[in-house]
Amino acid sequence: MTPPTPVPAQWPERYGDELFSFARSRVSDADVAEELVQETFLSALDGLATFRAEASERTWLFVILRRKIIDHYRRQARATQVSLDELSEGGATEADFFAPANGHWTGPQAPASWLNADAALEQQELHDILQRCQQRLPPQQEAVFALRFIEELSAEEICQELGLSSANYWVIVHRAKLQLRRCLEKHGLGKN
Repeated sequence: MTPPTPVPAQWPERYGDELFSFARSRVSDADVAEELVQETFLSALDGLATFRAEASERTWLFVILRRKIIDHYRRQARATQVSLDELSEGGATEADFFAPANGHWTGPQAPASWLNADAALEQQELHDILQRCQQRLPPQQEAVFALRFIEELSAEEICQELGLSSANYWVIVHRAKLQLRRCLEKHGLGKN
């Protein structure tokens, strides 16, 4: 049985909303999400001859979109570089805040528990605040944060994708966590 031939003219109607929702959940700007979906359709159209129907048309489009999102964060990360010297400003080092083995917060620097954030409305509010805080990160920090904690890429994959050294990656993660923590606390989260 011959697999169905993709019909590009039907992609926006069939998959547009779903692709947009996926992109929107991974990037902070609706216009950027829309542009990524458009780029996905264009790339799929360009690569139509290579589509072998080993996966569904829908799956193929999502794979392309995911790659476009990673490319977006790669471009964004290249916009700015974080110096290794920035970490030691004020005398603090990464070890003062995070366990070297797993990168988790340590000691008195650890955020307080948010046990009261268990209701669905509070969870949505927390999500909205976290997303706004994430949008305030510098481009490279936002890219690394999104690739690590939203796309769930490994540190090695992120370093390879963004051309970062391991040390620079950890500095960026450190800075992003500190800024997100400050922003969340400013919005009344994490303090009892």
